[in-house]
Amino acid sequence: MIKLYVIRHGETDFNKEGRYLGRSSVSLNSTGIVQARKLAQGVEELGIEVIYVSPSNRTLETANIINENKDYKIINNPAFVERAMGVYEGKTKEEAKKEFPNLYKQNITRVFDKAPLKGETIKEVEERVFKGLDEIKKQKEYSKVMIVTHAFIAKVINKYFNPNISEEDFFNSFLGNAEIVKYNLNN
Repeated sequence: MIKLYVIRHGETDFNKEGRYLGRSSVSLNSTGIVQARKLAQGVEELGIEVIYVSPSNRTLETANIINENKDYKIINNPAFVERAMGVYEGKTKEEAKKEFPNLYKQNITRVFDKAPLKGETIKEVEERVFKGLDEIKKQKEYSKVMIVTHAFIAKVINKYFNPNISEEDFFNSFLGNAEIVKYNLNN
């Protein structure tokens, strides 16, 4: 059995401002750095062997802070990058509503087979995240694995372990900045 620890990156200014973050290349803010350092103190006792990380600045910065003065192997894995938000990228909900009123009325970010223009559907995200988790499940080298990822990806990972979760519970599940959740991944 693989012990899997899923961590959301520390806070960014986009998080603080309530912006759709998606694939934007933003860094941790000062609060996010403090959150990641605090998180790093508690991680040592977990016996982590490897950290899979989304290839985003904010996740890489969080993983590197966790790895300070340690020697965890860090593997960059695009399966765990945040959902592409297309035309909503970098906008607040109010800005998206104003600029794309017809799209916004469709509540497009909560429809499994649709997405904002140039964005990614939830089904597409599920496919790549589930594939990434299946790859971790198949590997035989590590039994204590950490993934540093994003809020929406954490929802999808939760669904992987809870396939019968209701749509409401899927959207209501939430992993805060620099929070951690544990799962057991049977291989």
